[in-house]
Amino acid sequence: MNKIKYNIAVSGASGFIGRALITKLIKEGHQVFGLVRNKITCYDPIYYKNILVEDISKNIVFDEKIKIDILYHLAAKTHSKSNNYKEYYDVNVLGLKNLLNISKPLKIKKIIMLSSIKVNGEGFLNNDDYYSEMSKDNPLDNYGISKLEAENLLNTFCIGNNINFVILRPPLVYGAGVKGNLKKLMFYIDRNIPLPIINTANNRSLISLRNLVSALIIVAFNDNANRQTYLVSDDLPISVENLYKNIAIIMKKRLFLIKFYSLFFKILLWPFGKAKLVEKISNSLIIDNTKIKNDTEWRPDISLMDDLKSMIENRKD
Repeated sequence: MNKIKYNIAVSGASGFIGRALITKLIKEGHQVFGLVRNKITCYDPIYYKNILVEDISKNIVFDEKIKIDILYHLAAKTHSKSNNYKEYYDVNVLGLKNLLNISKPLKIKKIIMLSSIKVNGEGFLNNDDYYSEMSKDNPLDNYGISKLEAENLLNTFCIGNNINFVILRPPLVYGAGVKGNLKKLMFYIDRNIPLPIINTANNRSLISLRNLVSALIIVAFNDNANRQTYLVSDDLPISVENLYKNIAIIMKKRLFLIKFYSLFFKILLWPFGKAKLVEKISNSLIIDNTKIKNDTEWRPDISLMDDLKSMIENRKD
């Protein structure tokens, strides 16, 4: 049996990103404690233990005999039908606060939090502007606002208690096991359902699941990353139309697109109070990932087509 390297806790362990991260951590010989609602049974029990957390917004019970070197905080509320800020606050802010409350008895040395590029905003009208670590925070929805509040909470707590931390702000993540809109997109393309799309040449940064996992691991073990906030993405942005086309090519499906001008969509959605949604989905959202590459040895080496292929091969309808 290999010697255990570090004790690592992961909130959001059963999620799309959490599972990929845990698989990699176990492969590297770490002991992982997954904070989950329901037990995960697919990992070697020598290297993985479930910590049942019914509700992260309430007090968390953790065996204080266990000492944790690194905590990955991935759990988050990303969507809400009611768009009520309290729903986001309870998970994204209060949930983090509850984790911080147990950080002292567990002797946690470093916390890595997964935030979102939505803390910066919803992008720009053209491909000339981009986000970097120098950009001002400008969250425009309740999810982004709650993530910024969580970032500030983590920053203040860790500095005050001499705990190292790193914050990563990724854009849309794609890869094996993806859910949400990308899963729906594959469903529609597979069934030759025509897809409406805004007629624009604007590009958007994405990040491969495997590139994100490698960034999460590298910043945990690189002292240059301590107390830093990084914007992480693949190197090359892509237009929404080309993303659709690449997925269709890999699936060997014919793509049916119905193009509309953004003004038409705004007029169409205005009676429903959704006109601003058009700006969000038609804007460019380009990330400069230079800082994390300069501070660490991280490189987003997994190509778009490689992880799109993995995403498609592992999809479940």
